Amino acid sequence: MNNLYVVLLAGGTGTRMGTEVPKQFLKVRGESLLRHSVKRFRKFGLIKSITVVSHPDWILETEKELDDLLEGNDRIVPGGESRHLSTLCGLQSISYDTKDIFFIHDVARPNFKQNELYQLVEQTKIFGGASIVAKSTESLVRVRIHRNYTDEPLKREEVYSVKTPQSVAGFMLQELLAEGLDPDLKKHPTDLCTWMGSRKVGIVETDFHNIKVTSPGDTELADSLYWEDLPTVE
Repeated sequence: MNNLYVVLLAGGTGTRMGTEVPKQFLKVRGESLLRHSVKRFRKFGLIKSITVVSHPDWILETEKELDDLLEGNDRIVPGGESRHLSTLCGLQSISYDTKDIFFIHDVARPNFKQNELYQLVEQTKIFGGASIVAKSTESLVRVRIHRNYTDEPLKREEVYSVKTPQSVAGFMLQELLAEGLDPDLKKHPTDLCTWMGSRKVGIVETDFHNIKVTSPGDTELADSLYWEDLPTVE
């Protein structure tokens, strides 16, 4: 491993949230979701640079929000039409080596643990890519598209929910980029795991504290679950 880079996805516009500002600017414990993510990675201490991917219309506000946190190697870049295109905008703005590792994180998730970042790095060295995941706590079934019934229960112990941060090595990134991209936005990968396809993806298990803010009420829940120094996952 040579360098560790961070790509933060903060390209929302607030449309789905129904708020006046994009969700990355919503506050938990007095600070925006965006600032929480930058500060947690900065606290990690091993990061070469942080790249924030912003919606073009909100770059100025993003600059103001992070004025005191960004350093010389950091940057803010405009995103694309899909989550995946925005991820590519962030990745392609960085010159990297095959042994470098990228963290990719959705800033709508203000809670992740420092020790999880170390574990992601180790898993990425083995598999080329890794993801934070959480065990399912409920019974699950599969429902096929356009059906109103299920005939396939799933084994709960074999199903995990995918979260961020995720991480990918430079050599794997080159392999993935060489495969090209479908012109249909609906067929774009939704995260690193779907982008990796049938390849093995290392997992780092987390818990319920890693909540994603997707609706206005989620900020209250994220606030109640937020810990400044989260415990180690056993």
